[in-house]
Amino acid sequence: MEFLLGQGMLAWAARTIAMKKAILSSEIGLRLRPSLFLWGWWCLFSMLVVFSLLYCLPPTWAALGLLIYLLACLWQWMQLPATRWPWSVQSLRVDVFGQMTLTNTCGELWSFKLQPDSVVHPACLVLHVTEVVQLQEAGALHVQDSLHFLTHWLQPKRLLILPDQADAQVLKSLRVWLKWGLRE
Repeated sequence: MEFLLGQGMLAWAARTIAMKKAILSSEIGLRLRPSLFLWGWWCLFSMLVVFSLLYCLPPTWAALGLLIYLLACLWQWMQLPATRWPWSVQSLRVDVFGQMTLTNTCGELWSFKLQPDSVVHPACLVLHVTEVVQLQEAGALHVQDSLHFLTHWLQPKRLLILPDQADAQVLKSLRVWLKWGLRE
């Protein structure tokens, strides 16, 4: 009798877990594009850095400073959404159950959660991404990636989303959901 009761409880728990509650009326799909605002500021700042290094330092130190600045710019470019870098985020989606996924340039789908210190502001969103897991398509065989460490290291940990990177209405609905709906 106790064995049957235990199985009944397990079946009830499985049905309860399977019935998720929808927290959104429709999904939020954000297709990202490069930010012209960010590129403009980067160009202006880069000209100031190059001029300052060349004007204030001896040639050897200026060359070293420019190399370090170039490496920092390359690293930052790899972390930006909507670039051609293979791990760059191209789209972000929140389904009706609140599950967040992103798609990179290679077309891979990744599930993730947000850390509580993500910033939601009308001028920008800074999403601190955690627990990034690649989703497998139905029936797809999982092949162990030999570059798993490299993929994990190069995957963005923060996403900066500016107003000119997406449709205004979709960005507004994402901001509202991040501000109020994520708390549920």
